[in-house]
Amino acid sequence: MDVFMNLAIFPLPVYLLPGGITRLRIFEQRYLKMVKEAASGDGFVISLHREGNEFNISDWGSWVHIIDFQHGDDGLLYIDVQCQDLVRIGTVERDQDKLLHGDVQVCEHWPVQQANDDTQLLGEELNKFFDANPTYASLYPDPDFGSPVWVCGRWLELIPINYEKKRCFIHPDSFSKAINFLSTVIIEKT
Repeated sequence: MDVFMNLAIFPLPVYLLPGGITRLRIFEQRYLKMVKEAASGDGFVISLHREGNEFNISDWGSWVHIIDFQHGDDGLLYIDVQCQDLVRIGTVERDQDKLLHGDVQVCEHWPVQQANDDTQLLGEELNKFFDANPTYASLYPDPDFGSPVWVCGRWLELIPINYEKKRCFIHPDSFSKAINFLSTVIIEKT
């Protein structure tokens, strides 16, 4: 899939796979500008904050669209964003407001997968997690516990493992590795 565009990039310690949703608190002026542009355009990219390179971002990110927003009691803007696709990040520049913009290319991720015993168990465990965590569950009005790809994506977003381990699950051929990993971590512990 060769879709190229230039989007704002938001460096954050957030890992989102397609279909994933997260709530962000926006308060810096440059990111308020980004939200305004994103709301009337093509969204923006969340790239994992990485120390050590020129712009402190990864070479990939989650292309997100704003699906909800509200002003909190603290006067700050809260937005819910959903990952549409993963993207490779090419040339990056900083604008006059110090907001990053980059040339991005949409990447393929996991194709549709057939359910099996392991993915069904992972879906059941995720459903239990949603029941026990209503604030998190409220981000997903239509959860898809029967979709192996959706279930595995949410588990990988939730599990507190380091970036390098999570990075291996962004590739289109990594679904079987994800199932093996999640089966070991989630199913064998229940």
